[in-house]
Amino acid sequence: MKKRCLRFAACLATLSILLLCSCKKDIDTIGLDLQDGTLGNAYVEIPLSAYSTLEDSLFTKNLLYTLLGEIHDPIFGGTRAGFCTQFALQGSNTTLGDNLTLDSVVLTLQYGGYYGDTLSGLRLEVYELSEQLTKAQYYSNESDPSHLGVNLVRSNAPILPTPTTRVKIDTATYTAHLRIRLTDDFGNRLLNMSTSDLATNSTFQSAFYGLVVKATANGSGNLCYFSPTAAQSGLTLYYKAGETTKKYTFPITTDCARYNFYTHDYTTGSTDFQRQVINGDTSRGKEMLYIQPTGGVKTHVSLDAFGNWVKNKDIIINKAELIITNTDAAENTFTCPSNIGLQLVTSDGTATYIPDDAVYTSTSYYGGTYDKDKKEYRFRLTYYAQEILRNQGINDKGINIVVTGSGIRGNRLVFRGTDESYTDRLKLAIYYTEY
Repeated sequence: MKKRCLRFAACLATLSILLLCSCKKDIDTIGLDLQDGTLGNAYVEIPLSAYSTLEDSLFTKNLLYTLLGEIHDPIFGGTRAGFCTQFALQGSNTTLGDNLTLDSVVLTLQYGGYYGDTLSGLRLEVYELSEQLTKAQYYSNESDPSHLGVNLVRSNAPILPTPTTRVKIDTATYTAHLRIRLTDDFGNRLLNMSTSDLATNSTFQSAFYGLVVKATANGSGNLCYFSPTAAQSGLTLYYKAGETTKKYTFPITTDCARYNFYTHDYTTGSTDFQRQVINGDTSRGKEMLYIQPTGGVKTHVSLDAFGNWVKNKDIIINKAELIITNTDAAENTFTCPSNIGLQLVTSDGTATYIPDDAVYTSTSYYGGTYDKDKKEYRFRLTYYAQEILRNQGINDKGINIVVTGSGIRGNRLVFRGTDESYTDRLKLAIYYTEY
């Protein structure tokens, strides 16, 4: 007992020196960013159990990007992405002119990025909504927009996305955007709307509910990200009023209701993926694990082993890290996410933030950013590990690993499972000092 007290006193003395030398630093973070060996030389890797499962529905209303496309993934199977949106007037009491003649009507969508093979063509579908969207309504990735059933795209030819190529129109050059010419019948419907329909946004959106946009892929496919409220996004009429050439754009503003929707066909995924994610064989999590955005797949990790390990131990936890290693051989085509995230599953099943999350600390402390050289992600969980230590066990139901920005990204991740025979396995690394 005397020896233990002396060792504990030595640790306290070291901590006191650190506190004096770090008076400007938040006391709560002292010791959490220390490297292995600063306070002690003890290290252990806690065995974990984990499995991948289908994600819950995802809120997708008025997100930063709309997604469009279809992708065929040899591991995850097929994913289709589409969206629907309202449009707005540029002002009240809009007047298009007299003696109107339509030239064309074009839906434009400004690119915000992409995922997959852009040399794989997309066949586009655009429909008129048959029900009005509302800002008060809850919309998720599983919401199914109703429409009139007539494809408004003028050409049936597939397009090749060009998300990095600026668009030249006449003598002007514009930010990269997709241009979809729609049918003249639809254009004339907009051109001939009454003055009362064009009086306010409310009357306009009651007369024209908006559009549903979908796509199917040739080949491996791709998902395109579009910025709906950007300058080059909108629905534009090109026409003549008498002999005068004109155009009018109905923009997608922040006040327009819109949402993304996604469908997954996992029956075309790999056998191992289906056994674990679809058939519920959790033992497959020892070999491989998966996460996918767009309301797809998450991985659940149990920390019960760590909760049992800390019981009745007299230790100081210097650092706790969760290490996730990318093992996907097809990384060049199906690029992994630049960031992933963790959710704490509380005792009542609610998903919330881990105490170490960047919303409480910082991204540089918390982690979750992909290291291309090491092909791994690291999360620091020291706060949470200390909380488990104080409680002498775990009171929560584990954590979920998910893709950050799941509603507006296509990048998925395949990573090593928990089998201890793998050096690149999913692991919880603990650096600690005994006293």
